[in-house]
Amino acid sequence: MRPPCEVVVKEVLPAIRAMLVRELIERHRLSQVEVAYKLGITQPAVSQYLRMLRGAGRNRAILKNIEKHVQRLADDITRDKLKRKQIIERCCMICRKMGQREPISG
Repeated sequence: MRPPCEVVVKEVLPAIRAMLVRELIERHRLSQVEVAYKLGITQPAVSQYLRMLRGAGRNRAILKNIEKHVQRLADDITRDKLKRKQIIERCCMICRKMGQREPISG
């Protein structure tokens, strides 16, 4: 059995990032370079999230529960309302919401 923090780092956060990357590129029409800059990750990481090489491990039903939160976060990012620290805080909040709905265990 893996501790919840390990599951969060290896599965939950990458799943949230993957959703956020897709949202920013598909709905908000940002480039991979723009998304990488705004999220503080590399462009190759953005590409991997898009191709589902990262962040594809979590159950779709679980991710559906946080979709609205990710969409709101993407909206705020594209309006330049958030600094990177605030983006991280919002990702943590989304992760906590996931844990409330579906216990995080490995």
